Amino acid sequence: MEENRSLWQEESLPDFPVLEGDTETEVLIIGGGLCGILTAYTLWEKGIRATVIEAEEIGGGVTARTTGKVTAQHGFFCRRLTAGLGEGLARQYAAANRRGMERLMQLAENEAAGCDFERLDSYAYVRDPDNAALAREEAEAALLLGFEAEWVRETELPFSVAGAVCFHGQGMFHPLKFLNRLTAFLAKQGVRFYAHTRALPPEGGLWRDGAVRTNRGVIGARTILLCTHFPFLDKPGWYFARIWQERTYLLALQDAPELKGMYIGYHKEDDAYTFRPYRSPEGNGLLFGGRAHKTGHEAAEDHFGRLQQAASSFYPGTRSVFQWSAQDCMTHDGIPYIGAYRRLSDRVFLATGFNKWGMSSSMVAAELLADAAVGEESPYSSVFSPGRFDPWLKGKSFFIQSTTMLADYIGGYFQLPKDSVEGLKKGQARVVDWKGERVGVYRDDDDELYTVRAICTHLGCPLVWNTSEKTWDCPCHGSRYDIRGHILNTPASQPLAAGPDVLRASDEGGAE
Repeated sequence: MEENRSLWQEESLPDFPVLEGDTETEVLIIGGGLCGILTAYTLWEKGIRATVIEAEEIGGGVTARTTGKVTAQHGFFCRRLTAGLGEGLARQYAAANRRGMERLMQLAENEAAGCDFERLDSYAYVRDPDNAALAREEAEAALLLGFEAEWVRETELPFSVAGAVCFHGQGMFHPLKFLNRLTAFLAKQGVRFYAHTRALPPEGGLWRDGAVRTNRGVIGARTILLCTHFPFLDKPGWYFARIWQERTYLLALQDAPELKGMYIGYHKEDDAYTFRPYRSPEGNGLLFGGRAHKTGHEAAEDHFGRLQQAASSFYPGTRSVFQWSAQDCMTHDGIPYIGAYRRLSDRVFLATGFNKWGMSSSMVAAELLADAAVGEESPYSSVFSPGRFDPWLKGKSFFIQSTTMLADYIGGYFQLPKDSVEGLKKGQARVVDWKGERVGVYRDDDDELYTVRAICTHLGCPLVWNTSEKTWDCPCHGSRYDIRGHILNTPASQPLAAGPDVLRASDEGGAE
């Protein structure tokens, strides 16, 4: 089984050059995932050939680890948004996502044809009978917001449900095949792509002159669009306090029954899972996922193991051929931040906080950002504005997440680490105290020790060890690092420093 590698990553990523020296562009897009690529396409439609830069490989980030669902059904959201925002703004959100979904599906059928796109229905289900009324109310709210929806009592899932809301005419695709075909199309139209070109923070904290420094040169731009998942400049605007990150785990199953629809469970139920079929040369299969939690929390749990147990219970005889995890930015009101980043410059805009619905949200963001870049006003801008005020939706979540974050930060320093690597077994890690410093120590299967300073380089939160994925995770803001301290997930922009050599030199080999 392929561990921590997605099914989609069997598709080769597009090969683009690195930036060599200084250049200029009318619009610079920072971030080469689906959001950045769709924004480049939408700008091309408006006659602008943007430049896209990506710190790693184009398409190698979050896009490569999604479920590939193209749907405007974002869980149980219609009832909540209507109550929290009022019908007018809720209709804006619904209309924007319906439009985004349809636009994305049209692209999948035309410019990106061959990306395994299929139209099918999507269902949000509840299993607890106490939540059956919620599903009915969600269906009624969905109809009010203009969706082609209905409430159903039975599904093809391997367990009974208390009710489900069906959205007709949604879709799914292979996200990397889609991205590869769209980038190839855009490159032929004159859009420039640069891989392994990392944007650096502006000197003095502002992009006053439109000059973006990178590790490869300086790019002059009239307009700058941040499409980096988590804003790599998160301190202006306090985005580190307005967003938290969650991890979800996925299995690609073979020898499972072929489903005709896509499914997502109610997130407040313990047994909420996601399902969707997929196509492959080895035979059609099933994506099965769940076990969501805030990054850096539940770090000692074997999430893949628990997910595999559930899969075996639902579908005996199935086998996992891939397993991977995804990390998503969550907002307190469940709505992305898309719009002006005025604390940096009046020509800087961002898109972040897609709340696990990055496919349709990326298309919504592309249209809003492209409109902003050319000075056009979108009819949907107010509901997604980073400066919006919606205390009825945000208040409780903001209090819970802020309190948890503070407890993680302070509590981490009060928890005294172990003072020795003695007895550390292969495949295990722990935090030890070395002359007052917190040092993370991991022993690999070859008995080699890896040590890092176990303090996040973002805002100094103590790190925890992720047992399932063998990473050092930040429970405060979601940064993640590998055993050598290399960054896996932002907002951190600097790797971890290595731990003292004396720890490795004094080790006597540990225990089996």
